[in-house]
Parts: sequence; C-alpha cells; structure tokens
Amino acid sequence: MKTFHRPENNCVEFLDERFYTKDGETFYPSVTTVLDVYPKGFGYIQWLKDMGSNAGEVLARAGEQGTKVHNAIEKYLNGKDVLWTRENEKYNFLEWQMIMRFVEFWDTYKPKIIAGPEKTLISDTMKVGGTIDIVCEMIGQLWLIDYKTSNGIYKTHELQLSAYCMLWNEANPDKQIKRTGILWLKSRTRGPDKTGKKIQGAGWQLAEFDRHYSDSFKLYEHTRKIYDAENPNPKPKNLIYPDKIKLQTNG
Repeated sequence: MKTFHRPENNCVEFLDERFYTKDGETFYPSVTTVLDVYPKGFGYIQWLKDMGSNAGEVLARAGEQGTKVHNAIEKYLNGKDVLWTRENEKYNFLEWQMIMRFVEFWDTYKPKIIAGPEKTLISDTMKVGGTIDIVCEMIGQLWLIDYKTSNGIYKTHELQLSAYCMLWNEANPDKQIKRTGILWLKSRTRGPDKTGKKIQGAGWQLAEFDRHYSDSFKLYEHTRKIYDAENPNPKPKNLIYPDKIKLQTNG
C-alpha cells in the first residue's frame, strides 16, 4: 500500500495499490491484480504445501527484493547515484548483482528511452491500469520491456506484457509497440549468445515470447472475464487511521 501522512488532518492514509484512478472516483484494477486469478499450476500449489507456514514470508521477501531492484533501476535511469550502501538502504549480494546485470544490458544495447521509467497508463475502454517499466527504441524498433527478478518466467508475465502493450497502443496510436521482452535479471545464461541472435549476458536475458502480444492478449481477455465474474464490484480498500494514539486513563 502507498502511505500518505496528512498532518493537517492528524491522520495516515493507506491507499490500495491494486487499483488505479484518474479522478479519484472511478477505480480500475491493475493488470497484475486481474492476473492474480490466472491458474498458478500444480508446481506452485505443491510449493505452497512444501513451504507451509513459511510461504508467506518467502513471497514477501521476494516482493521486497523486486521492489528494491526496480527502485534502484529507476534511480539509475533518472540519472541519480545508486550507492551499494547508505543510511537506511543496503542491497544484499544478489540484489546488487541484479542491478549490475541491468547496467550491463543498458551499457551494451544503449536503448533510447521513449517513456518511463515507471510509466502509468489507465484505460477507460479496457477498465484497467498498469505501470510500465519502460518503453524504448532499441535495434531500430520500439520495445516495451518489463524487468523481472523472479526465479522463472511465467505465463502471467506474457499476459502482463500483452495488456501493457494494448494500454500503450491505445494511448499512443502513432507509436505502436513492435517488440516486447522480459528483462530477466536472474537468468541462467552464462554470457552473450554466440549466434548473436539473442539479447543476453551472464545472468540476464531479454526474453521474448513466441506469440505476438496481440494473440497473448486474447488469453488475458479470458482471464479478465474470470476476474469480473469473481469481482462484480471491485473497489480499493483504502484505510485511514489517526497518526497519533495515546492510552486514555481514568483519574
């Protein structure tokens, strides 16, 4: 949740990040929230069983790791210094390694940023919102790229990219996306592709999907129907609490 301190109102407001709004009145779910209803598969269910009560903690740590790496990349692309350690912020070995892998990709292919980092798009037609990591020109084409720090690349990543492309294309009819890729920063690749056809390096790769994103979007639309059936009136769960409490005693 996003947190806002409202000292003038003596309160703290927690906003549900799973929803987007343009006017503060109409709310749309995020693409990733819609995709939460997509079947996780047997492997994921078995993993939950194996982890037991530790599953939530492991997932939370993975989410925190992804957030730290994404935030570091955003700082880097905005021209700010990204320090390995500073007050209240320190990256562990794997986090810093993934950041360095991104730097290697960026220095090698030198993309030209068209939008981003972290570009928010909201569609009244699609009734959904999303935050795109980056849209850039690279190798003579317009790319939409999403960074991932996960242990694998999954079907939901493909559908997420397809929805982001449709959001972008709707808002930018004169700049249609040509190629999409997941910049996987925890890849098992050992170095550059010897054929020169794949975009990759040691521990990272820009993975493209076999299907065009317009075809993948059809599966996203089916997933959206399931989401709508399960959530007929989706609304954000925003919370407001006082910013100061004190035990009241008698006498």
